Amino acid sequence: MLLQNNPAIVEDFFVLLVDSVPDVIEHLHRTTARSLLHINGYVDRIANAKWEVKELGLEHNGYVDLLLGEFKHYKTRLAHGGIHKEVQDRLLEYGVEIVAETLIEGLSRVKRCGDEGRALMSLDLQVLINGLQHFVPVNVKPKLQMVETAYYLPETEYVQTQVVGLINLVAAMKGWKRKTRLEVIEKIE
Repeated sequence: MLLQNNPAIVEDFFVLLVDSVPDVIEHLHRTTARSLLHINGYVDRIANAKWEVKELGLEHNGYVDLLLGEFKHYKTRLAHGGIHKEVQDRLLEYGVEIVAETLIEGLSRVKRCGDEGRALMSLDLQVLINGLQHFVPVNVKPKLQMVETAYYLPETEYVQTQVVGLINLVAAMKGWKRKTRLEVIEKIE
């Protein structure tokens, strides 16, 4: 009856529904990736790593190896889950994005850090990029580029708490006075 009386409404509904399917699929894939990649506690691990180092060595932080191990398990779960290869690849890409978000969030919560600590952050990132590249069929560096961007370029994708965390980190690293730090944070808020 609805079809006979209002065919335009039904057609509009159908077109709208079909057009929204790719967005729904992307949302489902991102949610699936987030639930299968078990890295919820890594923000705190990253934030609580030792960043006040006196001298930069050749060793990266331990959380990097644990994170790579977790990503390897994630890839194994996908491979044995009966999922089509193209969907696996998409979920792996989303997993890399989740790792990047986790890294940014963790680094934004670091309380104290010197120049050597920032160099260690860079070393951790390079080891992570090299390690993830073994698991993902596409180049992971562009996906993790946003971690470097968080420290050197303005980025609209970061939430206010992440930006404030980064400011606090730089302020502690450079020995800013409390008043200066609060003035900068006030301008952002």
